Amino acid sequence: MRANGVAPALRERLGHEATLGLLDLFETEEEIWSGRMLSVTAERYERRLSEEIADLRVAVVREIHDARVDTFKWAFLFWIGQVAAMAGLLAFMFRITGR
Repeated sequence: MRANGVAPALRERLGHEATLGLLDLFETEEEIWSGRMLSVTAERYERRLSEEIADLRVAVVREIHDARVDTFKWAFLFWIGQVAAMAGLLAFMFRITGR
């Protein structure tokens, strides 16, 4: 910061050296505060990101589970249909041949 940015009445009352010291103090505190805020913000972001990733992981596992259940359901229905078709075909062939 520049000493010219300080109000003239304050600069006159403090003097040149004290004004520069006050400005240095403000700059140092601003840097510390900015560092703290950046750290807190980064921690919040990381926590939120890890929560979202965990939710996504759960959603993916559920989707895979649902897909497997659907696959087994349709495969079972297909097998039942095939058994019924083969039984009907065999019954028809036995009826035609007279056995």
